[in-house]
Amino acid sequence: KAIHTIKNNFPEFTLMSDVAMDPYSIDGHDGLVINGEIDNDQSLPILCKMALAQAEAGIDIIGPSDMMDGRIGAIRETLDDNEFTSTSIMSYTAKYASAFYGPFRDALDSEPKFGDKKTYQMDYTNSDEALRESALDISEGADIIMVKPGISYLDIIQRLKKEFNFPTFAYQVS
Repeated sequence: KAIHTIKNNFPEFTLMSDVAMDPYSIDGHDGLVINGEIDNDQSLPILCKMALAQAEAGIDIIGPSDMMDGRIGAIRETLDDNEFTSTSIMSYTAKYASAFYGPFRDALDSEPKFGDKKTYQMDYTNSDEALRESALDISEGADIIMVKPGISYLDIIQRLKKEFNFPTFAYQVS
């Protein structure tokens, strides 16, 4: 309702949203947990439903922050199949595991109840991974790539801009 109200009253506004499961799950992880493991493939249809619901409400830019493999392609296909071809996707291409997210997780009570997010967020010791993930996200249909937390990874932002010359955003923390 809020998105519809904003778009009706301010149609010139560009609205961005986050697509992720962690604020809505009891375990605090970004993907569907089955038998104590995050199931990437079974998470994708849920993320697609979330993205489609947001596009239907009027969101202009979808921002999947979950880091599940294949999410950009799956969401792009879902949006296109439902005639939301002009809805953009800003991929959290290089989202690094970081203690910076602590206050956000505390506010949402979304700290992982077991393990951590390092199995699907990026390892800061492997900077080449950002290049591979960016190439994949661009090929799957991302319109914008993003690095989070931004200020700690200015070197990655510079490498991505140099390598891809693609719209690149930096997001510090939630």
